[in-house]
Amino acid sequence: MEIYYTQARNRPTVMTLGTFDGVHLGHQQIINLAVKRAKELDYDSSLFTFYPHPLQTISPDKAPKVLTNWSQKRRIIQSLGIKQLIVRKFDQEFSQISYQSFVEDYLVKRFKVKEIIVGEDFRCGSGGKGTPAKLRELGEELGFRVQALSSIKTNNRDIGSTYIRNLILAGKVSEVKEQLGRNFALDCKVIRGDQRGRELGFPTANLEPLADYVLPPLGVYACHIKINDEVYSGAVHLGLLPTFDKNQFSIEVHILDFNQNIYGQRLELEFVERIRPEKRFSTVEELIARMEEDVRITREILSKIN
Repeated sequence: MEIYYTQARNRPTVMTLGTFDGVHLGHQQIINLAVKRAKELDYDSSLFTFYPHPLQTISPDKAPKVLTNWSQKRRIIQSLGIKQLIVRKFDQEFSQISYQSFVEDYLVKRFKVKEIIVGEDFRCGSGGKGTPAKLRELGEELGFRVQALSSIKTNNRDIGSTYIRNLILAGKVSEVKEQLGRNFALDCKVIRGDQRGRELGFPTANLEPLADYVLPPLGVYACHIKINDEVYSGAVHLGLLPTFDKNQFSIEVHILDFNQNIYGQRLELEFVERIRPEKRFSTVEELIARMEEDVRITREILSKIN
């Protein structure tokens, strides 16, 4: 199955390819160059990607938790000016196609590729044999050129999806923005909870992530919440509610100075900074006092960046 989110045109194209997991700053550099080269050559710019992540098909036990779901990925990519967004379902049959057949049948014949721009670690085709060097050899035969960009660095470290995941898993969400170019965010739906937060004086929205995201450690985080293009401040708790012996994972966000009914709505939760780990409190009064402190710290953190 192939999905075209913009109409494919019978014109020469500059194309970039990959899974674009997270669409981090390294990916954005590649995409921006593809858009720039297409404008210089008066070609179309195209991005060819796959769904699901190839490892979910080839080796499911090694498949990573996602940094962006498809809706987020599409929005970010399209915001960078790509003219054609092409998605190929990555199934077992497709995983067996040689890189030669993939390039000739999919890229050259179907999309008139004249230039390919990828990262230097790009691989395609069965067994990952389609390296940038191999693509250059094919390009000499089939009439396209290849550019392979080196990784870019921030704070003397290569930008990469694996490192971003490790930052999130360590709770270092404030450092992720240097790699992604934005805060790490979950696309969520507001679901019904037990309304305990409201009883404690801190009404919360219970959230259900709409993808199998990598998640930071249990605890409380300052966050931004995007609802219908409006941005709000909040404090979000990821945890098992040990004070109430729930032992059931939940994501609950208290949106500051907010009293709208958003049950059933979709929103985006952006992690800004970790405040503290999850803790069991001896009494409800201790919990309330700590929640008041969490809100105070949240306001302080977010006031410095708003």
